[in-house]
Amino acid sequence: MLPLFVTEPQERLHIKIEQLRGQMVSLGTSHGFLHPDVQKCSRDLDQLLLQYYATRRPKQ
Repeated sequence: MLPLFVTEPQERLHIKIEQLRGQMVSLGTSHGFLHPDVQKCSRDLDQLLLQYYATRRPKQ
């Protein structure tokens, strides 16, 4: 079960994720989604998402 609250680090990651997502869409629109800059942005976004999900994982 996911926690009902969001910590400050989670919120900062969420903000970075949304900024990077917007940047990726903007780059993709102007350069095409197969452009190397868009692909790098996508990989960076994947890493941030993995970090975010790791912070949301319940402690065992």
